[in-house]
Amino acid sequence: MTGIFESWEACRAQVHHFPGAEYKAFPTREEAEAFVSPPKVIHPITKRKPKKSSSPLIEIWVDGSCFPQANGSLRLGWGLLVKKNGVEIHRDKGNDIPHAAVDHRNVAGEILAILKAIHWCQSQGITEMTIYYDYQGLESWATGAWRAKLPFTQAYAHAVKESGITIHWVKVRAHSGNPENDIVDQLAKEAAQGD
Repeated sequence: MTGIFESWEACRAQVHHFPGAEYKAFPTREEAEAFVSPPKVIHPITKRKPKKSSSPLIEIWVDGSCFPQANGSLRLGWGLLVKKNGVEIHRDKGNDIPHAAVDHRNVAGEILAILKAIHWCQSQGITEMTIYYDYQGLESWATGAWRAKLPFTQAYAHAVKESGITIHWVKVRAHSGNPENDIVDQLAKEAAQGD
């Protein structure tokens, strides 16, 4: 989860038992907000905005969910929604998170959603898509802006780079009323709860 927390207790609740979590203290809220929303950098393997072309515009929203259980275990899920030229053509959800990735919590679900989106695009012969996501690491690991340090994030970054698909990354604010983001959030929650 990306966010600004007013106390160490609130921050600790988000990063404890989450290997690789990144957090930092700032003297002012403005500096914290600037850190959480850094200026966008265009990386050579991705483009910020799709070019106008004759091919259909494929947009995919992804999200993940995590529900800690009373026994200390975690229930994880992922969801994705695909639109072609603004019309929904596919949605999917699941909880098939690899055991080795469980410590990544909801980020594991978000990564799985992107990997499922890539696989779906490949099965449809789609070579270009726009992904809407709410956790910065999804783009940053894939583009190399952040170094993937753990095996799961390394495998994710490699899979994206080797996919043969041009990905345009668009970060959206979580829980901000974006209808598509709300749909994938709900799909991921349903999947995590086994619905």
